[in-house]
Amino acid sequence: MKRSTLSYVVGAIGATVVPLATVAAQQSDVALSPFLSFLPSAGGNPLAGLALTLAGDGNLGLRGSAHIGLDNYRNSTTTFGSSTGTRPWGADADLVMSIGGRAFGSSNRSLSPFVFAGIGTATADSGAFRVTHSNWSYGVGLAVPLGGAIDLFGESRWRMSRYVLPTATLAPKPTQEIRAGFSLHFGGLGGSSSHGHGSRHADAAPFLRLPTATAVVPPSATAKRVVGTADAYVGAPYRYGGTSPTSGFDCSGFVQFVFSQHGVELPRTAREQAQVGQGVPADWRAISAGDLVMFQENGKINHVAIYAGHNRIIHSSASGGGVRYDDLSTPRGEWFMDHMVVARRVTPDAHGLLLDLGRSFPDINVELDGPDHAPAVKR
Repeated sequence: MKRSTLSYVVGAIGATVVPLATVAAQQSDVALSPFLSFLPSAGGNPLAGLALTLAGDGNLGLRGSAHIGLDNYRNSTTTFGSSTGTRPWGADADLVMSIGGRAFGSSNRSLSPFVFAGIGTATADSGAFRVTHSNWSYGVGLAVPLGGAIDLFGESRWRMSRYVLPTATLAPKPTQEIRAGFSLHFGGLGGSSSHGHGSRHADAAPFLRLPTATAVVPPSATAKRVVGTADAYVGAPYRYGGTSPTSGFDCSGFVQFVFSQHGVELPRTAREQAQVGQGVPADWRAISAGDLVMFQENGKINHVAIYAGHNRIIHSSASGGGVRYDDLSTPRGEWFMDHMVVARRVTPDAHGLLLDLGRSFPDINVELDGPDHAPAVKR
């Protein structure tokens, strides 16, 4: 590749990807995606590229990408899908929308089909000439989370060489492009709320005086073991005011019972349990297995669950009929994601729990937690 061609490629990357990084700090999800593109009509030689996607709290994202033919690096005369010595490269800016799942967010993503549309530029470059034209394209794809912050994705793009609809009279036939790669999700860089709606933590301030801490301690071994203990009671019935597996549990009665099996005595209600242990940012990316998560309705905390890891909570739910797991990526799980306002890390050591439990938590005239109003489980 000649130096002039390389400078144009770097400029294309800068014109599409780099400016997007200036607003990355305001986003809930930032994804960097290496990929390979194949043009079925041009033979088997691929193009390699890099994309940067910025997304907020909804299902929309903005993606910038640039790509170049790999043949440029093997020799300058054997060409990509041609014998004329052309070396293709280009760039795209797309609006991406996930449908039927979550493509964005660092901890609550799910299997997600998506659609996209955008504008781009394409260049064929040889030592003797360079042809550049703008275009628009559209397509569909599927993102598959592998756990943690990594996704695999594949998509099919149809590229129009003129700014006309594919159904317009005398419209050119679109060129198909197949893209596959993986995405690394980094989350928001500016500390904004995630899909967990961490900003609602402030809504709880009039109702709670939460202990503060300068740093969050790592989960203790006990906190991790409580999930296994809770799992043993899946199927126990829901009962308002219940505190035992035989007669049934309400939400806080279940959490209190599970932790008591590990020698940790918690107060009775979700509102009181929101004051023990150590505060964790109300952000699903910061929560670990064994942490308590509290939910608010009508300006008041009235439900608590244990985060079980892998995007699930375990709790005694009135709308779910008893002790069960709920996947946060489902339509029912969306309700809990939208109503979570407080997260606490219960640590049976000297990091604050013993002091909290030294307070008096009388059960006399206590206002028990009412039922949750998540979408009912279909039976």
